[in-house]
Amino acid sequence: MITGYNDAFSRTVSGGFGTATSGQTYSLSGTAAQFSVSSGVGSVAMNAANTWLAYVDRQTADIDITGQVALSALPSSNNAFVGLSAKQSTNSNLYIGWLMVAATTGIMQLRISKIVGGTLSALTTIAVSGLGTYSAGTYFNLRFQAYWSNLLQTNILNLKIWAVGSTEPGGWLVTATDSSITQYTSGTQAGVVSRDEATTPSVTARWQNIAAKTYGLPVPALTDPMCNDPAVAYPDQTALQSLAVAADAAMVTLDPYASLAGLYPRVRVSANNVSYNTNNLAVIPFDTAEFNIGTTTNLSYDNQNIYLPSGVWLVTAEIKMVPAGFNTLYFELNGGPFAGQSEISIHSNATQGTLGVGGTGHLSSLTWVTSPTMPNTYSLGLGSFVTQSTYTITYAALSAIKISDYYT
Repeated sequence: MITGYNDAFSRTVSGGFGTATSGQTYSLSGTAAQFSVSSGVGSVAMNAANTWLAYVDRQTADIDITGQVALSALPSSNNAFVGLSAKQSTNSNLYIGWLMVAATTGIMQLRISKIVGGTLSALTTIAVSGLGTYSAGTYFNLRFQAYWSNLLQTNILNLKIWAVGSTEPGGWLVTATDSSITQYTSGTQAGVVSRDEATTPSVTARWQNIAAKTYGLPVPALTDPMCNDPAVAYPDQTALQSLAVAADAAMVTLDPYASLAGLYPRVRVSANNVSYNTNNLAVIPFDTAEFNIGTTTNLSYDNQNIYLPSGVWLVTAEIKMVPAGFNTLYFELNGGPFAGQSEISIHSNATQGTLGVGGTGHLSSLTWVTSPTMPNTYSLGLGSFVTQSTYTITYAALSAIKISDYYT
């Protein structure tokens, strides 16, 4: 079973797209003779005002797909589109993120669309700024993300564009939500898509360097006696094996700080050898960003906070202090959907009672962010129940790892 999808188009094919670099065979929607591959480019010479599709089956629905897209010319009238497709079950049910180019003016817009029951409709459209008007044959990077959120009971659809050779911008330029295609009806096919709405279509759509990463767990084979329970209906039947497959893959790339895989978006900031007075009732300041891996979508931080975008997150706080005189302290993880805090009690040295090793603490919280545009803020605090004093924090860290990409 192949769940990855990438294509360098390093082959020559007439009348189709052949087999992707990752091993899947393309299926087509449209006249096969208009599809071709050569010199690192997949092309569709559009001669009808249809939606043209070339797609593969990835065996898993949620996706984050990037490719370079271009049009051979401006459309002679109306608009021409070139983009990426996701969550396709049939040619009549899928989501699309594409670049739309207007006739004559070359004005560019980004649009997220859906085809449901064979009907194409736009979910959201936004003008592209900062990239000028379209020049025939110019490639742009296009990134389309589509995943189901159990928390929100809808698909989260994100899209962005940037110039080839430039740095990918943070955040998404277009965001939409839609539940027309549900968690259980979404398909596992994805690929490339184009459309020329001119009176006489004549534009050729082109793609280079397609690469996709999987957010959803793959649907496993039903042969593992440890995980396959025939008495439990799909998809619960496959959840254990899916989780095991993901965990095994995660352990291969385990880093020394995070408790999960390098494939999971995550961030960690820390403070080292900080003098901190509990009387200030302030947050612990950070001086180091240890990692920020896996996403550029609104995952940010400053010297006091981390900012988490939509999803379900495991947030972890830890502290180690230089042992001090007798005192009982509280260690806080501030923030979250209710703007409150999680708190544990610790002692300031190792000889004080039953609160464990003195001067250390560890706190984890499973939390969620529901807004696709407004991140939640998290910080650390340290206070005293009895005597206010100054302490030396040898090390304090705030980490977050996104698990909704795999478990929503």
